Amino acid sequence: MLINFLKNYFLVSSDQPLGREEKTFQQSALRILLALTVCIFFISEIHSLFIPGELSFLSINSVYLCLLIGLLYFSKKYAKVTAVLFLLTLVTTSFLLLTLSDEFHAEKYALVSLYSLPLITRLLFSFRACLVAMAINVYPFFLMTSDSLNVGQSDLAPSFYFQLLTFVTLNIGLPLAVSRIIQTLESNASHMKVLYRKLNDNYAMYEEFFENTGTPSLLCDQRGKILKANQLARDLISDSKRKYLPDSTITDWLSPLGDTGRFFWQSNVAECTLKQKTNIHIEIRRAALTQHGHYVLHLQNTTQLRAIQQELESTQQTNSRLAHFDLLTLLPNHRHFCHQVNQRIDEQDSHLTGAMFIIRISHFKLLNKQYGKDSANKVILNFSKMLQKRLSEQAIIGRLRGVKFSCFVPLGQTYLIQKKLSTLIHSILPSQITVDGSRLNMDYHVGIAYYHTDGKTAEELLEHCEMALEYSTSIDRFSYYNHNLENKLIEEHKLGLKLSTAIKNKEISIWLQPQVTPNGQICSFEALARWQSNGKFIPPTSFIKIAEDLGLLPLLAENLVRELVVTLSQWQKEHIHTPIAFNLAGQELMNDGFFALLMTLIADNPWLTNMLELEITETSSVMTHPLIHKRLRSLSQYGYSIAIDDFGTGQASLGQLVDIPADILKIDRRFISPLPGDQRHIDIVKSTIQLAESLNMKVIAEGIETKEQANLLAALGCHTLQGYYFAKPSPLSDWTAKDNAKAKELRMVY
Repeated sequence: MLINFLKNYFLVSSDQPLGREEKTFQQSALRILLALTVCIFFISEIHSLFIPGELSFLSINSVYLCLLIGLLYFSKKYAKVTAVLFLLTLVTTSFLLLTLSDEFHAEKYALVSLYSLPLITRLLFSFRACLVAMAINVYPFFLMTSDSLNVGQSDLAPSFYFQLLTFVTLNIGLPLAVSRIIQTLESNASHMKVLYRKLNDNYAMYEEFFENTGTPSLLCDQRGKILKANQLARDLISDSKRKYLPDSTITDWLSPLGDTGRFFWQSNVAECTLKQKTNIHIEIRRAALTQHGHYVLHLQNTTQLRAIQQELESTQQTNSRLAHFDLLTLLPNHRHFCHQVNQRIDEQDSHLTGAMFIIRISHFKLLNKQYGKDSANKVILNFSKMLQKRLSEQAIIGRLRGVKFSCFVPLGQTYLIQKKLSTLIHSILPSQITVDGSRLNMDYHVGIAYYHTDGKTAEELLEHCEMALEYSTSIDRFSYYNHNLENKLIEEHKLGLKLSTAIKNKEISIWLQPQVTPNGQICSFEALARWQSNGKFIPPTSFIKIAEDLGLLPLLAENLVRELVVTLSQWQKEHIHTPIAFNLAGQELMNDGFFALLMTLIADNPWLTNMLELEITETSSVMTHPLIHKRLRSLSQYGYSIAIDDFGTGQASLGQLVDIPADILKIDRRFISPLPGDQRHIDIVKSTIQLAESLNMKVIAEGIETKEQANLLAALGCHTLQGYYFAKPSPLSDWTAKDNAKAKELRMVY
């Protein structure tokens, strides 16, 4: 306790680097010198008490003792002033002893004190002050040596040289040596100060770097004791109640995953969880400090990463299912189905026989529209389940797309006969399916190809099944592939390419077939499309269907309508008021651009209401679409005459009369050709004419080839007649040649 007090009092701040604070050193030296001087005077004071007759010395000694104690007391606050007063006291006392006292020892003590003055001055002040003290001491040296010079020559040398040696040693040598030591210490202290500042800056930089690495980091020893942690690490692994990490261990905060041992932090990479929150996953990456034997541990919160990895694995499994199976039915998709079939073919010997067939559910779009998507999906799902149930385990079933299902069935030689195979396929197709308590009738189209005969691989067999499926009809729903069918498809493809070019180049021409009254006068025409390729006329039934399949009908109809309007404009100027009927298949009216063209033409040419008639082919499946009915009503309101072509052969003949605002009814040639010999057909035609009259509609009979047919239809009340008996179709140019000369006759003689 006492030692610590004395140490702190006399050394002041001994833990401070030397030279960092000059005042500290001077204050410490001053206190030591004052304390020693006080001790000397205190001992002298006690000694004087026991010597009689020393009262005057005792009083002077007491004064000095009090003065020194006072200086020692004030040295804490007034170090400089105290030091100056101490030196003045020392100089004054020495000079008084030197000049007033005759005692040899007093002079000796005075000289020692004066000669020590530069050393004390250097300790308390600067080197310049030390030099000043050295210069002052020349006077006492001169004073002492002058007495020696007055002595005889025999005593000069020893006394003088002793004085000189004492003066040089105490007044010059020791102060200079101490000054050199102090200068060296000050220089070293300055250098140490610079090094300390750099060290401190580096420490601050490394501290900041450790704190701001952007990664939660810990510094720990080999036993896992945490020595330091940055803020990110504290926020990551400690809760709000316990933020202090140093002096704790890693195992206080983290629990390892897997078999990583007790010292899991010594591994290069370790997976852990927080002890407080086991759902938080932490990854530890170690960096060893070889010179210090410590570890820098970088922490990473991998909770979200693990969640993403799990989601990715789930997604990969889902993608695998998407890549190989249909999600609704869980049947193999096109690619995986082909893989399974090819694998079966490769595994079997060369005597394997089998059949590939594609089943397409008919009219599924109407089913989807009527019952909704969810119910339609149930139909597909129930159908796939029933198909799997009825087929043998050797069969391979897949869903291609939409409502197409593919099947590969190993067969015996017996079933290679088409009739037996059709019976087999028909037996496995459910005729009805129950959905939400309702029983739905099922209808199918099937395309069939034989393995070995029609193809060697699954891909080839499926392609041929698709070809066969294209030629299945409502009458013959089972279609078998053959090479002639493939050649036909190739020819149709080539023809389609030529047709596309012909339509774009406007090479499809218009022919007109007259429509006459019962007395033989031409009252109207029907416009017919004709295409001549390589010197041959392509039947309209062929190229119109191809145009419909390729979506070219709107462009073809636009070209023909524009050409007709040009001709009708010329006839309007020539007062040839003979209307022309133009046939539409339904696909054209579904096209927004063509519908807008019809509306624009009649808006710009109001006279077209009496000159251009629109014939709607009732056999087209799109004629039942609500949009067709809506647009036909709009065209009728604008003034177009609407005719129902091929009446009696279409989707819903009587229903069309309600939905379509028609003005004209055309009786199809299949009802005309048996006349007049077939009474049943006579009754049908008669009832049709009566129905049209009751609805205030005109009736046109087409396909008349004999005079008997013409006379019978006229007698039954048919308004307009058309057929080869009156005139065959001829090019439009025949009617417009020579300034529309033929069109002006408007009469056909027969």
